[in-house]
Amino acid sequence: MKRTLLTLVAIVAVAFTASAQKQDEQTLGFNLGYNTGKTTTKIQVNDKQSDPVTVLGGDNLGVGVEYGYFVIDNLRIGGRIDYGYTANGDKTHSLSITPNIAYYVRLADRFYYTPNFSIGFGLSTTGKSEYSDESFTMCGLATELQPLAVEFRPTERFAMSVSLCSLQYAFLSDTSKDTVLNQEITTKVSGSAFNFDLLANAQIGFKLYF
Repeated sequence: MKRTLLTLVAIVAVAFTASAQKQDEQTLGFNLGYNTGKTTTKIQVNDKQSDPVTVLGGDNLGVGVEYGYFVIDNLRIGGRIDYGYTANGDKTHSLSITPNIAYYVRLADRFYYTPNFSIGFGLSTTGKSEYSDESFTMCGLATELQPLAVEFRPTERFAMSVSLCSLQYAFLSDTSKDTVLNQEITTKVSGSAFNFDLLANAQIGFKLYF
């Protein structure tokens, strides 16, 4: 009985510590995503600031490409470039460039749990809308955490990934100065976006290993 118990413990230990991906492996990936959330925008002209405008919901569709390199077994670092489009009253185009890190835990043969985190640069261009008569471009910080990400690798070179939810936050801002009737006008625009929801912030991806 004792020997059987030790054998089971050893099997479980091997399943969770066996090398998921080897050091020096590299990946190229393509991702498709969809999320909803809320965006809060503030506009300040000289010293007068407007009331924050919060837009709930909105359908954001995104595509991205990703490169990864395993610095040690199971630990991948890399970077992503993502493009997103939102049509929620103010059509918005966004671009993010984010270094990321992921850890691979083997759950079963060729099936891995891959939580990951990314942080980097974000850029957003918003056109005229029902909330503002101005179009503006903002840049700043973009972050994302995917706590429920998994990957299935049916062959040595190909893998499919799914993220059932993600926590995303971005803070972007822009400042412009104009002169009207010999008076300098400074306009500051800042926006923050927060997205987190099970299934409503989902991504699927495909990877090639080499």
